[in-house]
Amino acid sequence: TNTMEHPLKNLGGIFSPDLLARLLCLKYDFSMPENRQIRLLAREGIHISNTTLNGYIHNGISRLREFMEDVFKEFVQQAKYLMVDETTELVGVETPEGKAYRRKYLWAFFAKHVKLVYYHYNNGSRASDVAKTFLEHFMGSISTDGYTVYRMFDGEESKVLHIGCWTHCRRLWVDALPSDRTAMDIIDSIGDLFRNEDLFRTMKLSGEQIKEKRLKLTGPILERIHHKVVMMMHDAKIMANELMRKAANYTINQWKSLRNILKDGSAEISNNLCEQRMKPVKLLLKNCMNIGSEAAAENSAFIFSLIESCKLNDIDPQDYLKHLFECVLHGKDCDKKALLPIFLIIHIVVGLWIPIVVIPFYRSSKITFLKEILKWYY
Repeated sequence: TNTMEHPLKNLGGIFSPDLLARLLCLKYDFSMPENRQIRLLAREGIHISNTTLNGYIHNGISRLREFMEDVFKEFVQQAKYLMVDETTELVGVETPEGKAYRRKYLWAFFAKHVKLVYYHYNNGSRASDVAKTFLEHFMGSISTDGYTVYRMFDGEESKVLHIGCWTHCRRLWVDALPSDRTAMDIIDSIGDLFRNEDLFRTMKLSGEQIKEKRLKLTGPILERIHHKVVMMMHDAKIMANELMRKAANYTINQWKSLRNILKDGSAEISNNLCEQRMKPVKLLLKNCMNIGSEAAAENSAFIFSLIESCKLNDIDPQDYLKHLFECVLHGKDCDKKALLPIFLIIHIVVGLWIPIVVIPFYRSSKITFLKEILKWYY
């Protein structure tokens, strides 16, 4: 078939929105490599080569990027609170000697309160310029691990409140525990921090209320931890232990960002939620081994952004992608912001797509709103 004359040419191939959405979900939601998809399609009477399938898939993602990426990225950048992390990928790059596979980096910017995550591939770089450029106009709080790049946000003139990760800090003390039982003093105190957070969640407190509680309950615990670590650093016997020295140095070097949890009650004291956003990426890499090119890495980053954001908002990724492809295919003039997962309610049974552009709806309000819509529909 001549793709350029095909009615589905706007999607970059001959696949319908339904089939293209299904194939994307098989790969990026269920981590199924393309060679397995080819066998699955063959059973259904669709015989296609790996190269052709890969081309149609990435053509489709490219159309989605042209259609939605700028709006998606900008909305995440406008969030007041972001959780940030980065991970490695094996990506094919062109070299003078031919194609080679190099370790590259993928960033995740997780806007927790609006339930969107944007995966960012910038030539596979982990340099400070990537975070600096992405957050150039950002004025809010970010949670990160202890990677040195984030220290640029610790300056007095920074418009970004940098909040450290207590899980990473605790991990180092746990590593040191078998060699020195005094590490347990710090581990227990960090445990008190997390118990307070569990209490705040149980009480369903607002960000401002959590800030007040942290100042009252968490502040004294932080001072106790700081005092203990400083005392340890003056103990030559303890500092002779490499693991204890590493844990103590990390805690003191990161202290400003670790203590910043007292300044923003809406921020998490652990960056684990952002680390969890990397699991689908790593699972696909485990099954596929590598990403064929840097262009493919950029496409993969955006389709992961859409699919994982759908899952955060309890939306079926396949139905969502199908709807986006239909918008691209038919050239619908639509409010792209209204198509972001946080602003959509899907009712599959009656086939309704209802854009909500006033406020983000969480699960309870989604259900209430949907009941009202269905009353009107029926």
